Amino acid sequence: MAMTKCKECGADVSKKAKKCPQCGVDNPGVTTKDYIIGGVAVVIILTALVSFFSDDQSEASGGGTGMAVTDLDQAEAQRAKEEACNTDLQCWGQENWSAATNRCAKAIERLAEYEVKWTDSYPDTKLTRRSWLDEGAGTLSYFGDRVQFSNGYGAFQNYVYRCDYDPSKKTVINVEIEPGRL
Repeated sequence: MAMTKCKECGADVSKKAKKCPQCGVDNPGVTTKDYIIGGVAVVIILTALVSFFSDDQSEASGGGTGMAVTDLDQAEAQRAKEEACNTDLQCWGQENWSAATNRCAKAIERLAEYEVKWTDSYPDTKLTRRSWLDEGAGTLSYFGDRVQFSNGYGAFQNYVYRCDYDPSKKTVINVEIEPGRL
């Protein structure tokens, strides 16, 4: 056990003692020097974290060459990236897949006369394929076969579906279903 002198009365106490047995002072083994060292350590750690997580413009501009990228340039680059994505089926379809899955599933379920049972599971999804409905308008068609509809007797049958989706309006344009599998 490490021993030290009490900061008040000078009696021998443990460095981990909560109170001095001689005079009763709190934390007798902790000196002002210990508080200063702890405070400096906290400041150094906070400074390192702030510098690590700060938005350094010179690094963002490409290797610290000293040329800062302006907000206007960044916005222009983002716009160009979005325009390129709007003309790429894979990118545009993936970008709007989540919203289309939610809205198309609800539209497909409304077509059921009796019960609906989805057979998708991770990593399968409800909308497994996509194509352009109208590339110029940016509308998409999503396809899948992960649903079953029941008949009047309670038997379930697999169905194939197509959901036409307009990402700009975030609406389902049309839904078609027919018995079968893809």
